Amino acid sequence: MSRVGYLVVTWNSESIIAECLESLLRQEGVEPAVWVLDNGSKDRTAEVVRRYPDVSLLCSDENLGFAKGNNVLVQKALEDPEIDLFALVNADARLSPTWSQEILQFLDGKTHVSAAQGLVLDYYDHGIVDSMHILVSARMQPVQYGYGERADEGSYFPRKVFGVHAAAAMYTREFVESQPDPGSLLFDDRFFMYYEDVDVAFRALVSGYDAYFVPSAVAYHMGSFHSSKRGKDYSLTMMARNIPAVVYKNCPKKMASRGVSGVVRLAVDFIRRARAGFGGRSALKVALSFMDGVMKLRQYRGSRKAIQRRVAIDPDYLLSVMNRDGIMG
Repeated sequence: MSRVGYLVVTWNSESIIAECLESLLRQEGVEPAVWVLDNGSKDRTAEVVRRYPDVSLLCSDENLGFAKGNNVLVQKALEDPEIDLFALVNADARLSPTWSQEILQFLDGKTHVSAAQGLVLDYYDHGIVDSMHILVSARMQPVQYGYGERADEGSYFPRKVFGVHAAAAMYTREFVESQPDPGSLLFDDRFFMYYEDVDVAFRALVSGYDAYFVPSAVAYHMGSFHSSKRGKDYSLTMMARNIPAVVYKNCPKKMASRGVSGVVRLAVDFIRRARAGFGGRSALKVALSFMDGVMKLRQYRGSRKAIQRRVAIDPDYLLSVMNRDGIMG
């Protein structure tokens, strides 16, 4: 029986973490090893986690962010030589009992795999898709593919995709241990949260790793549970800050001009959305956050050099994948 590491980062998750952990401990056909990092919660999250003796709890006095928090857990799980697969699961996500088994059976015999995800449905309405995979479009826009669509579970089939959504995804030890980016164990700590999984997906694809969508593995995701506890414009602010780094680090040189124009268009869209939804002050906040992200690109130079040295995909083929909604067959 395969031993799988399940990694959960929590932040003020007292009301939801028990259901998440129970879904992990009930995974069929695997031996679960569950770690939780409580990211400086002010509620009783840690107290709830301690009720589960089979769950290993780490506590941070401060909020390290989603990216660094997961890296802390990945490092811990890597210490167990029996674990070759790491499932990253958001505290507001739930896995069906056969989620792990379905992914493991599909991946059996496949090589050079970065990650896989299943069909993620809306937690509150199982007839709505949350995600099937993620991608960066030809316009350099991160996309959560399938989001908001009506689910038709009988019509989906396994396929290779651009990358996986880290709300509920399985990553391989091989991929984690091969990271070319000196700024990352898996995620880039500097992102804090938002687009860290897009960054990993882009990095994996350009370096020649394969990611898969396995529709028989079903999960459920509330979505935005933690960001809703922050400011109303927080998600737009963080996305505007992080998108320049995603494109700068991973976009092949041949696509540089497309990358720059795409990032600028996306920033303008974020600013317009902030103004329409929250007013002029929020729009200014998002604009300043984008400029901050651009000014900080120099700190990613080493990461870009390391990633670009490992590029194993033809830029024209990459563009075709972006134009096909990240579906590779």
